[in-house]
Amino acid sequence: MIVSGFEGTSLNARTEELIVEQGIGGLILFERNYKNPDQLRRLITDLQSLIANNATIPPLFISVDQEGGRVARLGEPFTQFPPMSCLGQANSDDLAYRFGLAMGREMRAVGVNMDYAPVLDVHSNPDNPIIGHRALNSDPGKVARLGAEVIRGFYDAGVIPVGKHFPGHGDTSQDSHLTLPRIERTRESLEQTELIPFAHAIGHGLEVIMTAHVVYPAWDAERPATFSRSIINDVLRNSLHFDGLIMSDDLEMQAIEDKLESIPELGTRAGIDVFLICHDLEKVNALQDSMIHGIESGKIPRANIEQSLARIFKVKKKLKVPRDDGLNFENILEENQNLAREMRAFFKE
Repeated sequence: MIVSGFEGTSLNARTEELIVEQGIGGLILFERNYKNPDQLRRLITDLQSLIANNATIPPLFISVDQEGGRVARLGEPFTQFPPMSCLGQANSDDLAYRFGLAMGREMRAVGVNMDYAPVLDVHSNPDNPIIGHRALNSDPGKVARLGAEVIRGFYDAGVIPVGKHFPGHGDTSQDSHLTLPRIERTRESLEQTELIPFAHAIGHGLEVIMTAHVVYPAWDAERPATFSRSIINDVLRNSLHFDGLIMSDDLEMQAIEDKLESIPELGTRAGIDVFLICHDLEKVNALQDSMIHGIESGKIPRANIEQSLARIFKVKKKLKVPRDDGLNFENILEENQNLAREMRAFFKE
């Protein structure tokens, strides 16, 4: 139930301990883990090999935050796609699908099996400091339609997309990396704007959703979405009928970092299935210890844990460990570079 960041561009003793001894369910890649595609493929193969011979343990989630534009952890020669706002400007289902397929194929070629994309936030606040061009558009219907095509492209490439940031980060005026934003909108307004892309994506097969560290008083005046049972259970599970996997955003953000010891109980009771910590391994240890203690003491219901595990295993059944599956990184680059140029033609500041 934990996805962790790690250090190094090759397998080391601490990372092996995370996987073999601590049972981490997945890892997130950053620039610190990447030199070139060949190195990355070797690293991912080595990571997956640690559990490959254990039939009871499914493959690791090997994930990355690769959206295009300014959010791109894998540098050249990976195609440096422009931001997804280009797709909204182009307003082309075909282009959106080809973007998801192209980005997914590059990642699949090196063994990455999960991407924290697409952004399904509606860019409803021009002064938003964190979303901006990361969003597909300011029109909820357009975000919904194009987002579903990006998702379809990822799945066809063999990569699991993660829609974010539920229930919508597009109208904030603050950065949740630095503080805890609040969106003071009515429930009706949120439903007619922010929820439209997520509802559409769920209806078109999206299996993993990431929550926002944002407070929405219309649903819950006290807790951010990540820890709100009203938002996760009542809105996402019951109203939108989502039965897939729910992940937290990075739990080291300033918006919620002071709650680290209570995060496992707050998160599991709200409905979080997977907890993401991107950098500090001591915090990974603290989170895991707190979760184990919470389960043993009864503060965290075992039924919640079993439900989360069932969802994790259901998604992981579709994962494939890197093999020679015909995808050659170099062979797909030229086509993808042409696609990136096609997208840039629609970029508007």
